[in-house]
Amino acid sequence: MTLLAKSADDRGVEETLFDHSVRVIETTRELCERLPFPRPVRQRLARMLDTAAALHDMGKGASGFQRCLRKEQPNWNGWRHEVLSAAFASTFASIPDEVVFAVLTHHKQIPGQQEDGSLRQFGDYFEGWRSMYQEFAESHAEIVRLWAEICDYIARPELKTEAAQAFSGVRLGPEWLNSTRQLREVGFARRNEASLLRGLLVSGDHLASGHAVLPPMVQLRDFSIGIDPRPFQSQASQATGHAILSAPTGSGKTEAALLWAAANQAENGRLFYVLPYTAAINAMHARLQRFLQGRQDSVGLLHGRAAHHLYACLASDYPADAVAAQTEARARARLAREMYHPVRVCTPQQLLRYTLHGKGWEQMLGEIPGACLVFDEVHSYDPELAGLTLGTARLFARMGAKTLFASATLPRFLRKEIEQLFPTTSIVPDPTKERDRHIMDRKRHSIEIRRGTVLDALPEIIDHAKSGRSVLIVCNHVRSAQCVFRALRGQLPDENVLLFHGRFNMRDRREKERALNSELTLPRVLVATQVVEVSLDISYSRGYFEPAPVDALAQRMGRVNRKGDSPVPVVILEGAINSHPLYSSDLTRESLGRLGAIDGALSEHDLVEICDAVYAEGYVGRQRDAFEERLNHPFFVDFERTLVAGRHERWTESVIDKSDGRADVLPRNLRAEYEALRKEKKWLDADALLVNTPIKRCWQLVDSHVDPWEIDLHYDNQLGLSEPGEGGLK
Repeated sequence: MTLLAKSADDRGVEETLFDHSVRVIETTRELCERLPFPRPVRQRLARMLDTAAALHDMGKGASGFQRCLRKEQPNWNGWRHEVLSAAFASTFASIPDEVVFAVLTHHKQIPGQQEDGSLRQFGDYFEGWRSMYQEFAESHAEIVRLWAEICDYIARPELKTEAAQAFSGVRLGPEWLNSTRQLREVGFARRNEASLLRGLLVSGDHLASGHAVLPPMVQLRDFSIGIDPRPFQSQASQATGHAILSAPTGSGKTEAALLWAAANQAENGRLFYVLPYTAAINAMHARLQRFLQGRQDSVGLLHGRAAHHLYACLASDYPADAVAAQTEARARARLAREMYHPVRVCTPQQLLRYTLHGKGWEQMLGEIPGACLVFDEVHSYDPELAGLTLGTARLFARMGAKTLFASATLPRFLRKEIEQLFPTTSIVPDPTKERDRHIMDRKRHSIEIRRGTVLDALPEIIDHAKSGRSVLIVCNHVRSAQCVFRALRGQLPDENVLLFHGRFNMRDRREKERALNSELTLPRVLVATQVVEVSLDISYSRGYFEPAPVDALAQRMGRVNRKGDSPVPVVILEGAINSHPLYSSDLTRESLGRLGAIDGALSEHDLVEICDAVYAEGYVGRQRDAFEERLNHPFFVDFERTLVAGRHERWTESVIDKSDGRADVLPRNLRAEYEALRKEKKWLDADALLVNTPIKRCWQLVDSHVDPWEIDLHYDNQLGLSEPGEGGLK
């Protein structure tokens, strides 16, 4: 009887245990070859991983497991095949504990206080051990024959002879399977290597199961940025090591960052381009694909809703088959979470999943050494995220990565914080060089600080729009932006006004991002929240903003007169429509005061000086405490002491996403459409109707007894999800 690894798929095709094992062996070999380590290290790891891949599913040979795969019995009593695989591995004296550990834990984590998702163990035996062992013995002859074939494949004939021995259990003792004892009794080097092997085996198993073909590695210096570099960009191309890049928005920071990365990329080094907002990440993903012409598949997109963006990108490839397009999009989104893409665009939170030991954190051990990380804007007004980001950067630097912080307005205090973590090179426009001096002397905005709110400025905004000028309005809250949009829509044609914020579902968000990425469809008036602040290459001729700290305002101004030389008006209103504070009132007040004191047009130099002045004291009081606590998280500063092989932290997701009080909910008026799409097996289209929203204030309107949760608030594709008490459009 041929032993199986997978049940028959939709086409009725089964996968044998030999074929699957070989596929995992080949995939993990390729992963090893792409590691950023010296060749002798890669070769030693490859030999260990060959053995782990060969062994990882041998427990599936048990007779009961085979009956399940052949649909002859419904389940296997919750038993774990990897326990048998690890026990089989334990019979070979030459196989180190780290390999046995990787085999045992390639699906579940080690037992601990949080039993959910853990291997279960009672006394000295794993649950069901004796019954599993009996079923393994029933298939022993077939398993030994299969093992001989696999040993021949990996050129390890010496392992054949020990395979006939009986085994009594998993060799690993409590020093490996108990978190506390592992930290106390197993040295860091062994814990680290066991974690690396586990991460490689898990990723190799996932990729092989999906029959994924790894894209080529990328040598960034082989690609052209397509411009004649400015002097500061040339400086970036020659800077080695960690760096801080300070240059105005619209001056070519992205190109400079890529030139820096090309100069600092190690052999097999990855590139992580880190941005704070989803819209900016989607735009950067497309931009990097254009930059890496011919290597587009090497660029991954890593954020919580990546599948939806990829689905939209695949529409032209599958014009008449939405089911095939969504299947491919979901597969590609999953690949970005594996050791697959050598270039990835992501949020800081995705990197925190590594450093805060979230699920799959072991991947960083094979991808961060030798990597280049570009942090495009670290928001000074968020001390918690700033602390986590800098703590992550410090740990990655210790692991051998190089980091570039790019910003238009990085305050001096935050620059000093970075410089204290690791030595950095400063990359700035050179005022003695004409092309650099031009961008620094450029005065693109004349600032007016005005009493009242954006609503008070609507008459002149409408006049500007009717006369053909484009206007960007940025509000601090979704509700405020909706209020402004309602007022404008009654005065201007619908096609001239677009509302963009975070409380749209993914279907409508995709359409709005598409409109904002096309010069031909750019709306005359854009009403938005902070989602437009970073890396969207849009340019408006007027700006009207709600009050915010200077670094946030600078990002908003970067979307107004982006490449112009003559100043255009930017009006900052002192009052906010929604009184709930989003930013520090002290920072905001100081920012508006200093901006209002500028005589004439605002230069880039003025903007930097104001940012330094506003943040002159840095973080103080509670902000300082929050920053320090997160910067010095034990997982960052005591990495060696806190690393537990085979475990991840369940709390990480809620901490890094601040997901408490937020949920993906289905507006009640979209339920019928949702069910119809599900019936057609268009799962991503159905999922794209959900809205991620804070629900603390409207919990009484949420029905949590249905799947997905339903909210009794009206949804409209132009307005988004209504606020409680507002009903629908008026």
